[in-house]
Amino acid sequence: MNLIAAAARAYVYSGDWVADCPRIGCGSVEHLYERANPRQPNSPRVAQKPEFHCSYCGQTAPIDWPAQLAEITAILMLRPVPHTRNWYPQDHDTAVRFRVPHGQSVEQLQEENVEHGVPAGAVN
Repeated sequence: MNLIAAAARAYVYSGDWVADCPRIGCGSVEHLYERANPRQPNSPRVAQKPEFHCSYCGQTAPIDWPAQLAEITAILMLRPVPHTRNWYPQDHDTAVRFRVPHGQSVEQLQEENVEHGVPAGAVN
């Protein structure tokens, strides 16, 4: 029996790209970007991690990033309140369990911004 998922699925939680550990039963969540200054939580994210590494159980795995990573990030970062900057891939376990939106397109995120009085954000 294989207890390890193939990849860690990237999602945005409160403006940060994170992923749940794919090892069944672990439950850890890891940030997927390095910060310019790790001691400063507001320092810019400068480097996307090449693979998932769980600091709790030691599991490593590839990361399943969305195709429109840059666009999703840009639109969410227009939201002034960090806890509103969330995005989950389609059928993500956490989103399904807590009944929050998942699998939203870039256009749907833009519409959500406009509904809440935030600029839609330009997508190139």
